[in-house]
Amino acid sequence: MTAAWALEWRVALRRRRLFYFNVIVPLVLVSVVSGAGAPAHHAAAIYAVLFVMFATFGSAIPWVRDGETGWLERLALRGASPWSLVLGRSAAATLLDLLQLAPSVLLILLAGDHRASHWVAMFWALAISLGAANLLGCWVAATARSVAEAALFSATVSLFLLHGAGTFRTPMPGSTGAAIQVWIPFRLLHETLLAVANGGLLPTLISWPISLWATLSLTAATALAAPRLVARLSRPEA
Repeated sequence: MTAAWALEWRVALRRRRLFYFNVIVPLVLVSVVSGAGAPAHHAAAIYAVLFVMFATFGSAIPWVRDGETGWLERLALRGASPWSLVLGRSAAATLLDLLQLAPSVLLILLAGDHRASHWVAMFWALAISLGAANLLGCWVAATARSVAEAALFSATVSLFLLHGAGTFRTPMPGSTGAAIQVWIPFRLLHETLLAVANGGLLPTLISWPISLWATLSLTAATALAAPRLVARLSRPEA
């Protein structure tokens, strides 16, 4: 896990143009939305889509690319543990995403609620959601056979889960949608963004352990499936 973590950081820091690009583009988009005076629920939905798709795309595309070039297969042949490769890389990518999105989040916080509790909640909600999105990107990449398919699947799955999380429409209380919404990690991000944007109440205390548990469950499932995921990613045309 340490080797995969170090390698991900080394590659990211060498690609400085891409690193800065990943900082500036979300910041510009957030600046446009916040500066346009969009309604709080619209702005929160846009931010949630931006952040989740940023991480999912950013995870899935490199997995597919590295599988196509044979890099993953070479690592496997050198004895790299599949679970350490998947989890180490996903953890490093999550922290990188958090750093790259930090200026955008700061702008959202400065334009919205200034309470310290909202600042702390915003970064924790984002970290949990980015972790889930990066793991999701690995699963998406394993089902794709090209970068184009990975992009399409990333967009579809991200939007589907965001919809299930209540980002676009709040489900009726007691409905099946409301029951499903509780267990999607991205719900926490959307509700926190909404609270920051309109100065409202943060998600209830029970939402935090549930979202964290959902992300940890996805982590455990990814670790168990790591050998098959790496084998599939190493042979994208299979």
